[in-house]
Amino acid sequence: MAKVVGFFVCLMIIALDIGAGICGFEAEMAADKVKHLKLWIFECRDPSNEAFKFGVAAAGLMALAQIIANLCGGCFCFFSHSDFQKATPNRQLTTACLLFSW
Repeated sequence: MAKVVGFFVCLMIIALDIGAGICGFEAEMAADKVKHLKLWIFECRDPSNEAFKFGVAAAGLMALAQIIANLCGGCFCFFSHSDFQKATPNRQLTTACLLFSW
């Protein structure tokens, strides 16, 4: 039962990541559609409200996927160096990856 739940949680995290990627691409395309202003040697783009919305949605989906992965993956903390030394190498590697991902 736990393996099935873990599999579906992994699929949900992958779906969130794919959704965030699609939102990021849509934000880039929306930002490219706005007109460019050129004054002498300076070139600017008008801000795009649609691109901002897609960018915020992508960041929100990525944050949600990160939080779910940390909570389901066993968000644990080591309070001292001795606790870290007593942990199994697999758990030490998991903690290092968790800290690196943030």
